Order: sequence, then C-alpha cells, then structure tokens
Amino acid sequence: METKWKCQFKNPPEPITVGQKLLLLCDGEPKKTFRHPIRIEFLDNQHDYSLYLLKTLKKEDHFLILEVTPYRTGEFKYPFRITDGEQNLIVEDLSFSVQSVLEKPQESPQGSFGPFRPPLPVWYLTTMLLTFACIVVCLFIFLKRWVQRKRYIQKILDRKTHLNPSKSFILGLRQQLKDSEYSIKKLEKLFKKFLEDLFFIPAIDKTTEQIMNNLKKYHPLIYKKDGQNLRQILNEFSTLDQKTIGQQSFLKLKKVCQKIVFLLDNQRELNDLA
Repeated sequence: METKWKCQFKNPPEPITVGQKLLLLCDGEPKKTFRHPIRIEFLDNQHDYSLYLLKTLKKEDHFLILEVTPYRTGEFKYPFRITDGEQNLIVEDLSFSVQSVLEKPQESPQGSFGPFRPPLPVWYLTTMLLTFACIVVCLFIFLKRWVQRKRYIQKILDRKTHLNPSKSFILGLRQQLKDSEYSIKKLEKLFKKFLEDLFFIPAIDKTTEQIMNNLKKYHPLIYKKDGQNLRQILNEFSTLDQKTIGQQSFLKLKKVCQKIVFLLDNQRELNDLA
C-alpha cells in the first residue's frame, strides 16, 4: 500500500552540488513500519541516482531521517518512493536544483559583496612604512644609548673609592702633584676625573663643549647655576701652555679648581636631597 508523506531537506546549502550529503526529513500519516532496509526508487525509472540514499539515520512509524546525495545535475521535481520492498511512501512535493562542482556561481550585477574596502593608495602605505621604520630606528637608538649609559655608570661605580669625589680629588693632588711640580696635564686629568665621579658624565678625553653638553643633558640645574664657572676653568686647561705657565699661575688655577670642586660637590648633595 502506498502512502503520501512530505519530505524536506534540513538546512540545505546554496547551491546544492553533485555528491553533497544532505539530510532528508520525512513525516506524515498514517504511520508506516519498515521492517527491511529501505531505498529510494523513481516512479518513471528514468531518473535513478537523481537522489540516492546513503544511510538511514532514524526510522520510526511516523518519521524518517535519511542521509541522501544527488548524483545528477539539473532541476529535480520528480516523484519518488521510499520503500523496503513491502511498505511504500510516495513523495511528490520535493523540488531542488543541483549544480556541478565545476560550475561557477553566477555573477551578481550588484556591487562588491561584503564590507570590503578599496585598497589603500601607495603613498599612504609608503608613509605608514616610513613612519614605522622611523619609530623602530628611534627605539633602537634610545635602547642603545640607554645601555651605554648604564654601562658607563657601572664603570664609574666600579672604580670609585669610599671617599666622596671632592676628597678623592684633594687626595689625588697630594699624591700626584708635589710642591715643586705644577703640571697642567695632571691637574686637568684629576679635575675631569672628579667631574666623571661626581656627575657620571664622560670628561677625561672630551672637549669643553662635549662636557658642557652632557652636563646640561643630565644635570640641567647644575649647568644653569655653575656652568659658566666650570666652562671658564675647562677653557683655561685648553689655552694654557705647559712650557710657558709660571708657578704662580698654576697655583692660582689649582686653587680655583679646589674651590669649584667643593662647590659642585655641595650643590650635587643639595640636589640629591631636594
């Protein structure tokens, strides 16, 4: 006995292509009890494999879930039966379209699909790349200078003694300069070493401008208050000639150096406490 049920696909894809697995849901009245394996047959025997049964997922008296696939392209609207050889269900209202997997979807006459934006202009991309490159270079330079600064400070700390910089300077004068000796080079080296120990800035092998620039960069308050006096002393070292300087001139310069050494040392302590 043949009974008509209704069948429909569950969430069919768009488009349906050959060989694609589909879920076919069928239900209706009266109830049917299938005792044997079921299959799909076409009533006209000319459209076999237009819809082929792969697996029976659920089988109840009034409900079927079948896994099927189409093996032919074209418009499908042919009646077929679901049967186990004894019980038959006729399905007439199922229609769908099947495409080949090689077919391309038809192009829509409308604009581009989706929220796609036009490509960025070349000048904009170039500007972004140059900006990024500048940021990377600046960051690299900053990190390099920071590491160099940390290493230099550690170098100064490793050579310093328990004495503060001003006392270390006076001790150096006593050890290296005798009363009968007035060496401009030794005095200059001791004074610049004092600047390094006190301010952690390169000085011994640097020019006056290099020393003053570093002082302005790392100790702007000292530079503003005592920079002029310090510059005058450093200029004296670069202009005086060891061969022509007299003892009185040397002792005067030595006294000025001692005076500014204690002044700078006190200023530094006050700034550290501030």
